[in-house]
Amino acid sequence: MKIFLLLLLLLLPVCSAADSIRCHGEDHLMVRDMILTCDTSRQRQACYTRENGEKGCIAEENCSRPGTRCCATDLCNN
Repeated sequence: MKIFLLLLLLLLPVCSAADSIRCHGEDHLMVRDMILTCDTSRQRQACYTRENGEKGCIAEENCSRPGTRCCATDLCNN
């Protein structure tokens, strides 16, 4: 039983890592190249870059907006 609990505790961070994506965040007012961790457990999210240089996390259904480029791997919107 102890081995099972130890194994469960060791695998917990690996399983929970799939519930987030890391993206570069940037706007023209306050944020410059900040690393954002975006929760994808409730809603699928992707990293985005807009034509004006804004970067961050966005719900995947908004990726079809004009001027928005999306990608779905960690730090892919550099």
